[in-house]
Amino acid sequence: MEDMKENREMKAIIRILRFNPDIDEKPYYQDFELELSSGTTILDCLINIKDNLEGSLTFRRSCRSGICGSCAVRINHRAMLACKTQAMDVVRDGVVLVEPLVHLRTIKDLVVDLEPFYNTIEQVHPWLITDHTLKKKEEAGTVIPADVELLGSVDDCIFCGACYSDCNVIDVDRSFLGPAAIAKSFRFTVDPRDSAGDERIRQLVEQGLYKCPVDQECEIACPKGLSLRRDIIEYLRCGAVTNEVGPMPAHKRLIMSVLDTGASVPVTTTQAVDEYPEYECDFHGIHELYIKKFEGEPVAEVVLFFGCIINRRQQDTAAAIINIFQHNNVAVHIPKKQVCCGSPFMRVGMRDAMKPFVTQNFEIFNTYAIHGVPHILTSCSGCNSTFRHDYPGLAREYGLDFDFEIVDVGEYMTMMEADGNLRLEDLKPVKMRAMYHYPCHIRASELDESIYVDLINKIPGMELVQVPSSGLCCGGGGGVRAAYPEVSDKLSIRRMEVAKEEGVDGLLTNCPFCILSFERGLELMRESGEPMEFGIFDFYKVFSRAFGEEEDGTGGVRVEGVGCREDPVFEKQVYTQLTPSPLTIIPHTG
Repeated sequence: MEDMKENREMKAIIRILRFNPDIDEKPYYQDFELELSSGTTILDCLINIKDNLEGSLTFRRSCRSGICGSCAVRINHRAMLACKTQAMDVVRDGVVLVEPLVHLRTIKDLVVDLEPFYNTIEQVHPWLITDHTLKKKEEAGTVIPADVELLGSVDDCIFCGACYSDCNVIDVDRSFLGPAAIAKSFRFTVDPRDSAGDERIRQLVEQGLYKCPVDQECEIACPKGLSLRRDIIEYLRCGAVTNEVGPMPAHKRLIMSVLDTGASVPVTTTQAVDEYPEYECDFHGIHELYIKKFEGEPVAEVVLFFGCIINRRQQDTAAAIINIFQHNNVAVHIPKKQVCCGSPFMRVGMRDAMKPFVTQNFEIFNTYAIHGVPHILTSCSGCNSTFRHDYPGLAREYGLDFDFEIVDVGEYMTMMEADGNLRLEDLKPVKMRAMYHYPCHIRASELDESIYVDLINKIPGMELVQVPSSGLCCGGGGGVRAAYPEVSDKLSIRRMEVAKEEGVDGLLTNCPFCILSFERGLELMRESGEPMEFGIFDFYKVFSRAFGEEEDGTGGVRVEGVGCREDPVFEKQVYTQLTPSPLTIIPHTG
């Protein structure tokens, strides 16, 4: 990409999905070779093609300034405004793929019927509803500067439909309103002049407010940068709890489990923190495990926070993480009294109930930090996102010190590599052809996908198949797996099916919730009599075995995955990153 930007001009193929229902039986791709230069937008490319190469090409455009939203299309499988997208920034292997928005009927080429999208907006009654029985201005509600700021956070929406197109839930449940409609409802719900706020929230809950897995695909698509997850959806969920119309019954059971047991799942087997009694000790009043199996001084000491799922359900993942650090001479502190990070409370709108968990975690983390161990490492992407984004605000609200630093395990491995402390030369070959599944909570933590992809590619023998970022969701986040399992299951199965089409042996990921969702999807496929030969591979377990755990007798490492074949064959194949579906591609011949 940097080379492309340095070259002020370049040639590229603009590959456009075309369809004229009057004459075409099915859509097809058509290629157009163009000269691109700095400043050329995708809309410029489309206009050039229509004016000089193919006059029948049809698309919408108007302001060319990112204001009207007319030119929204999908570029490399993501919804964007053509007028705001620099062509040279989106060239992949010499090609830019341009397609119409999805979830909407194609009228012709890149023009879609937006009526279903507009209908979702209309469903939330996007106008002020005034109680005319209130005579005084004060009774009717007065807008103050704070209200203006809150309303302004959503008024930038230009109804381009990008978020609707990229919404994972709409892929599997067309009854879901979608992000834009929820945002528009929020705009009037928080308006002090509106008298129907409580009723709006009740209707939103009925219309699927809790169906959103908070995967933030809508935020990536939004050309105006609206904070749809935390500022809108989670705000409305808090409002639903305040008005006693939320959360969903399954969420209430989940929260009761956290309140009763300190974690989002009950104890059914030995917790990871209880599996190493020989390492128990005291650290300045904290009952902990201090694990250092290697000789000599450690290159570093860190605190491991496993999270509920890994501690109580995926103990082998906890063991793998410990093994990674022991192999690389990092001593680990593991507090025995680990409690829920509070994410379930935040995601379903019950943030007021999470204070005891937050204060206990702060007390533990700050104690480590002031005694020389400031790095708190998380192996759960949901915990990491909560610690990074929610805890700073909660610290200010509760008057707590924030002396520690939150780091993801994979992120810390990259830091070790930069310092020369990650012993990559010890990695043994792993026979696997897989696709990395980028967890939405990792992305919410603003940790780039390349951190994990680059690490995986360091393992000899690993063939990592990559496709343009699809944003496909596992369906496990935001409480969806608890309240709407049918939506979650459809999303997880769809994600695996798409990956399987690329010829991989499985998905490799570093999120315990994603793993649980994919495991459930595979189990449902087996129960339906259509088992899927597909593996789900844990990022940490793969690395642990590559560092020497469970050698396969041939100098390499055999990695098993849920649902994987007994004797998988990992063939070396050349893979082109941008591969369209098997539709006909017609090159433009002039």
